[in-house]
Amino acid sequence: MLMAAYSNKPQPLGDVMQALIDRWGLRKKIDEARIIEAWATLAGATINGVTDKAWVKGGRLYVRIRSAAWRHELHLRRQAWRARLNDQLGENLVQEIVFC
Repeated sequence: MLMAAYSNKPQPLGDVMQALIDRWGLRKKIDEARIIEAWATLAGATINGVTDKAWVKGGRLYVRIRSAAWRHELHLRRQAWRARLNDQLGENLVQEIVFC
């Protein structure tokens, strides 16, 4: 696939971009950014309003919640949130969500 990026023949831009992303080792960072963005969209204004920070490490999405009541509620439904998030992403990128 990478050779396609350096071919003299016309290539679809998406294929060239994917090859470069993989070659430069950016896939993980891009996936992490996609997860954070998808979470913010999925969570909505109310949950985002009580969220301090969200980050990804090792297939886990960590979400720091200021409210103990919201943290507990989200924790109880973490499997449903994970399924919805992966569905929105179109692939299984998040193995677990940790509300802290």
